[in-house]
Parts: sequence; C-alpha cells; structure tokens
Amino acid sequence: MSSINSVGDALQTTIENVSNLRVYSELADIVNPPACVISFQGTQFDTAMQRGLDTMSFELLVIVQRSNLRTAVDKLEDYITGSGSTSIRQTIFNNPTLGLSDTNARCVNVGSVENMSVNGIDCLSATMQVEVYTKGSA
Repeated sequence: MSSINSVGDALQTTIENVSNLRVYSELADIVNPPACVISFQGTQFDTAMQRGLDTMSFELLVIVQRSNLRTAVDKLEDYITGSGSTSIRQTIFNNPTLGLSDTNARCVNVGSVENMSVNGIDCLSATMQVEVYTKGSA
C-alpha cells in the first residue's frame, strides 16, 4: 500500500500538469490563486477481501481570483469541468496511476462553488473529491 504522503505527493505532481495552476499538497499559510489545495480526507480499509484493496479519499479545493464574477466562473469551470486541456478531472483520468505502481485514482464529483477570501483577496472556489485505490497490506 502506498503511504498517504506518497499518494498526496503523486496527486500533486499529476495535477501540476494543468497549466497555470499552482498545486499545494497541504494547506499553506499563503496560497496564490489560481490554486489547487489537496487535503487528505480518510482511508477505507478492506475495500476488497483479505486486505486486497484500500480506498483513500482526497479533497481538492480549487481557487481562482474573483475580480469579475463572470471571468472567475469561466476560469473555475475550466479547472472543474469533466474534460479539456485545463480539466483536473481529465488530467487524473489520463494518469490514473499517479506514477505509482499500486494505485488507481479517479475524480468522483465536484461540490459546491463558494466565495472565499484568500490572503485578503476575493476568490471563488469549488471542491472536487478524488478516490485513490491502492493495494492493502496485512
């Protein structure tokens, strides 16, 4: 089973293939939008019998600057849409192993879009859920 840290780092490396998006594998004191902040949500053990499979859950917080609402929505949608050159979901779909030998990742949904303040800057954000399947170990 890959460790939480190695999967988080691999997820960061994979998402960094999206151009013009800063990726943080953990919440940082200063986040510069457009950004994607990865946070570990938990592990479900024994997804398959005899520790054959574990499932790790990660949340991606995708943040864009909001100088103009329409522009911010367009930028955010480019990152959270299902396909396209700036789609986080498409990037993970194209690289499901995240460069690791025992993982398979997929984006499972996009959550609510919300206004937020980051470093005193008005921003728009959305959450994405990513499930990573990895071999269990006894």
